[in-house]
Amino acid sequence: MGIPSRISPVLATLAIVASCGGRAAAPNPAPTETPAPPSYELWVVDQGETTPTGGGTLYIYKGADLAAASPAPAYTVNLGEAALGVGDGIGKHGHSITFNPAMTHAVIAYVDSGHVQVIRASDRKVVASIKMTAGPGGPAAPHATAVTPAGDAIVVANQGGKRLQRITADFKNDVYKLDSAADLDLSLLEDVDHPGNLPVIPVFTPDGRYVYVPMRGGGAYVIDYQATPMKTIATLAKAAIGPQSCCATFVKDTVWTTAQGGATTTTTSFNLYQVTGLPDKPVAKKILSRIGNVESHSVILVGQYLWVADRFANTVDIVDQTGDARTLNLASGPLAGRDPAPDIMALSPDASTVFVALRGKTPVTSNIKGLDNAVGDVGGFAILSVKDGGRDATVSSFVSLPLAAGASVVDPHGLRVRLVR
Repeated sequence: MGIPSRISPVLATLAIVASCGGRAAAPNPAPTETPAPPSYELWVVDQGETTPTGGGTLYIYKGADLAAASPAPAYTVNLGEAALGVGDGIGKHGHSITFNPAMTHAVIAYVDSGHVQVIRASDRKVVASIKMTAGPGGPAAPHATAVTPAGDAIVVANQGGKRLQRITADFKNDVYKLDSAADLDLSLLEDVDHPGNLPVIPVFTPDGRYVYVPMRGGGAYVIDYQATPMKTIATLAKAAIGPQSCCATFVKDTVWTTAQGGATTTTTSFNLYQVTGLPDKPVAKKILSRIGNVESHSVILVGQYLWVADRFANTVDIVDQTGDARTLNLASGPLAGRDPAPDIMALSPDASTVFVALRGKTPVTSNIKGLDNAVGDVGGFAILSVKDGGRDATVSSFVSLPLAAGASVVDPHGLRVRLVR
């Protein structure tokens, strides 16, 4: 799910040597203080149900605490209890999490109940719960959301409804409303080149004008999300982007996107694509492709490198922008001999650390029965130390989440860093 959409700037420190005329020595420069690293939080959503109808658990860690041997969350929120009496109520299986640009609110998509919830960061209260619209594809199933760069709306990839939907958002006054007039019914666009228009994740173009949305059945669309109703301006076919797409991120004007490939219930594969020519003339190029017990999933930018998590193979591929790749084995260091099942990744504000959600023994979403591509034995998250500007990393430590009150399984999935301003 998804993950940051713009290229991260690389900060360089320049040493400037000054001299004065004549023989006098230049005065020693005044000592400068090293700026404190940005303050941040790590928000982790456990999909394990905490009430008979759903719920889940939100764990919030302070960045400064994550260097401890056994970091404890600063806050724990029972998402079932927190949503009681709010809007459309409790959601089931909180699958992805994102923040508005001001980092004042989080948005969680519940893939099995159709809910989208907004959580105020200052007091961690659920301030809105909105159920999305069912459609030809079946019941509503929002897989991921993204808040517009202007911070005035939430774009929702509703897989079950085969719809891209828009929620108007006033984060200052906590007023949110589903704008049904904006709905883009993707089922009406299905054809031989687009056989399964279940939207996966909305990712904004770098200029913020359009949104790139890959489809579960293969292919992708570039969409004008500001139009009412929203409308497509360009498309890629299944032949260009394979089925079971998952995540995407922009590097300048190029989007890098993953697809698991294969049938939805029997096989997986690993595919990484580079899409250029956006917004109106997209062209896809396959950069990496593998078959077997592999499954490309989350993709993020670390320095100048693309990191792609392979949930099945327990690896992270680190790819430069020419396509050259090296593979990091996550079952190493503190995780040696374990089955991490890496999922969503997030980068710390200073780009020194990557956090990776690790699936549990009984994943409640995304697992192919009998194949167990999403099954792991940790149920928590890994902390990776970034090396060589993103070209390498080591497993520094990992955190196993507890079995939450009322839950029968531990299954983290959505994970995101919040910059504290």
